Amino acid sequence: MARERERPYPPLVGFLDRLGVPRLDAALAALFLVVGLVQTVAFPIADGAVGELFVLGTTLPLAWRRTRPIESTLVASAFFLVPTDGYPILGFVVVILQFFALGAHGEPRRAVALTTAFACVTSVVGTFLGPEPAYAAIGAALVVLAPVLAGRLVRHLRHQNDELTRLTAELRAERMRAEEAAVDAERARIAQELHDVVGHEVTLIAIQAEAAGAALTVDPARATTPVETIRATAHRTLAEIRSVLDVLAPHDDHAEEDLAAQSARARAAGIPNTLTVEGTPLPDEAPAALAVRRIVRECLTNVGRHAPGEPVSITVSWESDAVCVEATNPVPSPAAVVPGRGLTGMRHRAELLGGSFTACADDGRFVVRAVIPTGGRR
Repeated sequence: MARERERPYPPLVGFLDRLGVPRLDAALAALFLVVGLVQTVAFPIADGAVGELFVLGTTLPLAWRRTRPIESTLVASAFFLVPTDGYPILGFVVVILQFFALGAHGEPRRAVALTTAFACVTSVVGTFLGPEPAYAAIGAALVVLAPVLAGRLVRHLRHQNDELTRLTAELRAERMRAEEAAVDAERARIAQELHDVVGHEVTLIAIQAEAAGAALTVDPARATTPVETIRATAHRTLAEIRSVLDVLAPHDDHAEEDLAAQSARARAAGIPNTLTVEGTPLPDEAPAALAVRRIVRECLTNVGRHAPGEPVSITVSWESDAVCVEATNPVPSPAAVVPGRGLTGMRHRAELLGGSFTACADDGRFVVRAVIPTGGRR
């Protein structure tokens, strides 16, 4: 379909646009101007063309009342000094619209105050120059002040509404960011749980698989034990993965493997270790106990991966206000500590509960130390 040719604007509309005059304000000013001029012709308010000049000067600036409120009000107010014997029928409506726009759209505040003061003076002086009694000057001042104050009030309320709208949008955006951060944190927690659980079990499977492979080349019958261990570990890994995927539910402390069982299972899988536990956790220290189990498991896993065959010594001390986990094992070759997911996860678990974590190679030994506060004991 051929595009419809755009119709050009009438010359008057284009002229108003170039002057920066809104069409509605221009139409309103034209309406009041025509009515005022008709009145001055039918019922003159001054000698000669003075009445027409007064109507033109006080009404035409209405077209710029919103785009140039200060300038248009100054021009209209200056014509209040023109002496007349009467007033246009709709003149008070024009004044109210003009000064309300000054209060609602005028800026800066100092310019609005000075313009209002100038308008009050010219209105009062114009009243004294006209046929009205002297006390009418009070009404002349009020007819200027009241619309300006109403306009300022409306401007203030509009500004408050805009600010509330902006704050609402910011709060909505902040809430979305918080929800996204919570989702990311939950994903990271699940990923860490999978790493801690699956990484440990897969390490044990890898060690037993190497033992089974070595046994098959020497005596196939001796491969039965490591293969059975691999099968049991694989089933246990699947069960723990299901538990991790259901991590939204609280952990059942009774279902968790205790530290002694972890140590024994790692020892049976080919990770020599000694475990010393001093004290026991209280029921309300379950979060710290879970973190301790995960840290101990990760220490055993790291030794099995990075220092196979080397013995690791682990000490867990439940003290009056904290629990301390320390793991030490020989380092096969001097190397800088490279924080991987395992060390990062242990640090995260300790710091999440307000504790501290260090891992360093010192004098041929690799030392991991985590201290987690427990809140004190009664």
